[in-house]
Amino acid sequence: MAAAPIKIPGIRFEHLIGMGGMSEVWLGFHGGLNKEVAIKVMFKEAAESGEDVRQFMLESRVMERINHPGIVHSYEADCRDGRYYFVMDYVNGYTFALLIARKERIPEADALVVLDSVADALDYAWREHRVIHCDIKPDNIMADGDGLVKIMDLGLCHVMGSGGMGSALKGPDGKPKETITGTPAYMSPEQIYGDKDLDPRSDIYSMGATLYQLVTGRILFPALSNDDTLRAHVDAAQAAPDPRTIVPSLSLGFVRLLAKMCTKDKQHRYGSWREVMADSRIVQSGGVLDPLPAGVASSIAETGAT
Repeated sequence: MAAAPIKIPGIRFEHLIGMGGMSEVWLGFHGGLNKEVAIKVMFKEAAESGEDVRQFMLESRVMERINHPGIVHSYEADCRDGRYYFVMDYVNGYTFALLIARKERIPEADALVVLDSVADALDYAWREHRVIHCDIKPDNIMADGDGLVKIMDLGLCHVMGSGGMGSALKGPDGKPKETITGTPAYMSPEQIYGDKDLDPRSDIYSMGATLYQLVTGRILFPALSNDDTLRAHVDAAQAAPDPRTIVPSLSLGFVRLLAKMCTKDKQHRYGSWREVMADSRIVQSGGVLDPLPAGVASSIAETGAT
């Protein structure tokens, strides 16, 4: 078993449970809290970047401030032996990325339960703390042992007023802009373009892309390079197939919900999570939503039988 990277008073490291580009995550036991916790420890090399350290510690502070059962909570953060770390809730469960890898897809009804849980949590995060997640995807949504949905990994979170995000697309002068941070398969057009005034509509788009994958087993734009995937999100002429061409049992109301969540122009997208939840209830009750207005481009087509 790998040796614990640092020593933290009151915490016993158990074993490594995950590893990313800038950090590793350990399962541990917190004596003061008397429960299992996860400890996220930044690699020493990553700490050479002041911006990476700032974002790492921002994630901890945001998770500590947000007190919602649908978002993993952080308890403490510090630096020991040159390694930045923070301690957070340990979720004993599975990600939805793992679930669809095993089952290929989930039923519409279950997907709407996931949507409602994520929407409620991110609505709270925005209204109370002005936080945008910026990396909603199946890997960052978990279900615990009781079936409760939890949002993970706020490592790319954006707090309104703290500055924007870069873009990998070329500007009008043909020169590359700053490199983006995010997951291309799920990014909203405005996040790709580096908007400084992100709001819930960006995460709503990402959640729409996530739901599409949950019910079909496919991402919106498969078999493309990262750059081509980013262009597909912003190109009005490109859309993923109507999900009913893959899973015919999906309802028209559900397809229209996804299409509106993934409109390319945020002005035509849902303006808030509460609007999303209201339409989700209509779909769950068997209702049919209005189609998108003519000329409004979405990353999800509506072409299947009605």
